[in-house]
Amino acid sequence: MTSTPPTPGPKLLEERSLGGILIHFLAIPTGVVGAGLLYLLATDEFTKRNARNALDWHLTVLLITAVTFGSVFTYAELTGQGVTDVSIFPSSVSTVAGIVTSALLMLWFAVTAWTFAVGLIAMVKAIFGTAWRYPFSLALVERFGSHINLSDRWPLVILGYIVLSPLLIWAVFFVPANDAIVILSAFGLLGLILGLTPLTGIAMYRHGKEHWLQDADQQSHVFAHVGLPILVAAIGYVVSWSFTQSVSPQGDAMYVFLAAFWISSIVYLIRWWTTSSE
Repeated sequence: MTSTPPTPGPKLLEERSLGGILIHFLAIPTGVVGAGLLYLLATDEFTKRNARNALDWHLTVLLITAVTFGSVFTYAELTGQGVTDVSIFPSSVSTVAGIVTSALLMLWFAVTAWTFAVGLIAMVKAIFGTAWRYPFSLALVERFGSHINLSDRWPLVILGYIVLSPLLIWAVFFVPANDAIVILSAFGLLGLILGLTPLTGIAMYRHGKEHWLQDADQQSHVFAHVGLPILVAAIGYVVSWSFTQSVSPQGDAMYVFLAAFWISSIVYLIRWWTTSSE
């Protein structure tokens, strides 16, 4: 009597990656920023596909959000309920516009709730080795991602950070304040902290790994460009909390990190420039 060998189970550990699984959960609170950063950082194909699917969905949500709240703002301003207090629409148009705006708000709330559901479903699918495409998402990254190649443009991202970050910080502290300036400065600072700074860290990692730091020991230097600013920020937090009695040690530490990371970005570009020109 011959025995039949057991059927091998799915080689999940070879077909999946931790990043490809967690991206769906992490993108629920972080949206386009989290999904986009991991998409740019990913080199594993499974992670890349899952990040692309998550990014397509959250870009769709962002588009719906922009249309919805842009319509709400426009409706309020043109019906005398906004800042201008001037009504332009006749009553019949205002009624139709109100119905459309209400429908968009209902759609936005439904899409926001749906995001939690599809994110968790996609994570479960990824656990079993499937890169699941979110229903109703626009294929934006799939269609246009190939036309956006940052492989040779990472130094420009770092240079952009070097130029823009002091301008944004200057706008926060030194530009005369009014309602519009305060709002724009707040969004600019938020974009710097949550978007441009992590993107610059990814740019250092990808550029160093792909172009000029081929040795593993040299690649570890890239992590120092991010690790040292974090260490400096931690020291800044301790100093602020212990000696200056600041009301916001966390905020002080963030600004210390931004300053240290700005210097680190300059050092990175100088190192790359001097090494590549030798």
